[in-house]
Amino acid sequence: MDIAVSTDQAVSRHAGRFLCWVECLILGLGLPACIWIVSSLIRLNIPAAVHGSPEQRFFLWIVAGLIVEWVFLIALWFVLRSRGSSFKDLGVWRFGTTRAWIMALLFAALSIASNLRLLPRMHIPVSYAFLPSGFHLVAALLMGITAGFCEEVLFRAFLMAEFAASGYGKFMQVIIPGLAFGLAHAGYLNQGFLPWLGIALPTAFLGMMWGIAYLFGRRSLVPTIIAHFLNDATALPWILFFMITAH
Repeated sequence: MDIAVSTDQAVSRHAGRFLCWVECLILGLGLPACIWIVSSLIRLNIPAAVHGSPEQRFFLWIVAGLIVEWVFLIALWFVLRSRGSSFKDLGVWRFGTTRAWIMALLFAALSIASNLRLLPRMHIPVSYAFLPSGFHLVAALLMGITAGFCEEVLFRAFLMAEFAASGYGKFMQVIIPGLAFGLAHAGYLNQGFLPWLGIALPTAFLGMMWGIAYLFGRRSLVPTIIAHFLNDATALPWILFFMITAH
């Protein structure tokens, strides 16, 4: 009897580990693949995506990512519901600890500072990163809210919880979802391999640091959601606007 139970547990553990790696690949590779498909459909069916004003082209470029990320999040909600679980169980609504907030906001600040140094090269005043208006304010809010919430739930809360449930230690819980987070930004490959690598590697590192913050907060996601929002709603939209519309 004990041998049978032990065997069943081992099989269950292996199945769980296999599943969490599959989920990692779905998010790391499937997410950017779906964004590319939706983006291609938009370009084929909406002329403004190719021939419109810079604002139109940029907006239609980010729309693909917004749609896909929310669809993935909704799909995850159904998956969790089928398991008798919820976002609450992943710590999505937990406020965290002081240490978690310091860790999350510190690395968000370092990332924002790194991004800000690029704005003068694009002849964009640094103040615009913090005081956008009109179209750029809308774009910043859409990007910040979507990335801050969807990506943190998918890559931090969900993936890290899956690796933990499969018996992996905290090191693997931080490293592998962090790498998947960097890989998920493969959409920037249309800017060339080196520009993508220059985005993916720092993004993976940032994801790992936010993963540590998530653990510091006893698996509380609010600190990293806010940090991610601030990172993606300040200088980053201006950098991407320049990248997408400069050619």
